[in-house]
Amino acid sequence: MPSTLAIITIALAIVYGILYAVLYATQSNSEPRLIPTTIPFLDSAIGIARHKVDYLVSLRRRYGLPIHTLRMPFQRIYVINAPQLIQVVQSKTNLSTFVPTLLDFGMLFSGLNRTSKDTLTKAYGAHGNGFTKSVHRYLASGLDLHAATRTAVEKLTVGIRCGFAGQGQVGLYDALRHQLCLALTGAIYGAENPYDDPAVEASWLEFVPGISHLLYSPFPSLTAHKALKARARVIKAFQNYFETGSHMQAFAMIPEMFNTNANHGLPPSEAAKLEMATSLAMLSSGAISAFWLMFHIASDPDVLRTCREELLNLVVKEADTPSGKAKVVDLSNIRTQCSTLTAMWHETLRYHSTVINIKKVQHNITLVSEYSLKKGAIVMIPGTAVHHDTNIWGPSASEFDHKRFFTPAGRKNLSNTAAYRPFGAGTTMCPGRHFSTSVVLSLVAMVLLQFDIEPVQGQWQMPTKKNADMWNAMPKPDQDVPVNVRRRVDKDASDTEWKLVWGATTGEKE
Repeated sequence: MPSTLAIITIALAIVYGILYAVLYATQSNSEPRLIPTTIPFLDSAIGIARHKVDYLVSLRRRYGLPIHTLRMPFQRIYVINAPQLIQVVQSKTNLSTFVPTLLDFGMLFSGLNRTSKDTLTKAYGAHGNGFTKSVHRYLASGLDLHAATRTAVEKLTVGIRCGFAGQGQVGLYDALRHQLCLALTGAIYGAENPYDDPAVEASWLEFVPGISHLLYSPFPSLTAHKALKARARVIKAFQNYFETGSHMQAFAMIPEMFNTNANHGLPPSEAAKLEMATSLAMLSSGAISAFWLMFHIASDPDVLRTCREELLNLVVKEADTPSGKAKVVDLSNIRTQCSTLTAMWHETLRYHSTVINIKKVQHNITLVSEYSLKKGAIVMIPGTAVHHDTNIWGPSASEFDHKRFFTPAGRKNLSNTAAYRPFGAGTTMCPGRHFSTSVVLSLVAMVLLQFDIEPVQGQWQMPTKKNADMWNAMPKPDQDVPVNVRRRVDKDASDTEWKLVWGATTGEKE
């Protein structure tokens, strides 16, 4: 009589055989090549859970396929690596075929009830959401963008003066994150910004680590219990924000979003939950990007010196102050007059960004007359695959080198969203990218001009980022970098008072 172990082994072998047969029986020869699997339907899920974006990059390096298929339980995923295929998917002719899943993503972690989800799905369907449309309208370009940026820079000026001076030892990431949080949210939510309350900011920080559980865990109420309680506190703050009419004094985008959703039938209590998505858009990647940019500049003495020299060229005049004279620096000219700082920004995004564009296939389609894609499948475009592609960026693609953007080829790649896509591309391109970029560069400029930053350990050591969340476009460092912050004492900055502005003010250069 066979033993229990033998019976279990035989049963597992039968199940394995069945799954393997089902896998290949349901995979068409005309679909993109199926990546070899050891455990049918589970290999990819395990690989992504363990290695996140690195798993997708490793598959590209191992197989070198322009597009391939991953199979998970009840889901097929097409991973696109080739720039020419990326351009086809992004083309205007395919907008109704490959539809972004931003609305679904936002509803998954915001806590909306079933009725609200149905309301938003019916209202926006495959055409995006009110958040994206409103942000594009107000922050893509023009006077609204200028006004929001100026307000954020004003808040940064005060925050940096009070928040960095005299602090001594701080965590570099945490210090930058805090200043950017108050500046970005203050510019958007106005005078009654909920994040001005330290308890709300702390609750947000407690909530963020639970997002992965809300997206992937089968039991988020157990695995993300603390995060859910923190989310409830943030939502309550926004409920009070809307109930008191504070949103009417905010940046115009906020009341428009609120009114649009109200017209679709979304009650104020549920609208408050949607601000979790707005907050995530503002706070998820900007501070991390600022950290990596500051790290790479501060850890390279030559680059640090050059960036400071460039920033001195932004001085437009001297202004009288109660204590004497101040040098007025117009930060709105950073991208046109600070070539090294700007190149460092682009390389920071290229080198570190792990953005993944995700779209859903709306109907069966044959891509470039070669690859059959099934309705309901997910298309993934991992930015890292193209950002580290030697065919695009040369043999040093996996190295950090800002000088690549001083070459004609490097500058050309900046305008090619199949080669450079830290903000995504097409209809899913980050609508707040100009706002975020301007504020991050202003923050870094303010710190470089006024402070010396040195690592507590005596030398700069790049932190790892193995535990970074896959949903985030920029990988958070696994550890903060302790630094000593001191007022600058060199000949260019000693006893210098700075007035840092964005754009023209009375008597100043535009």
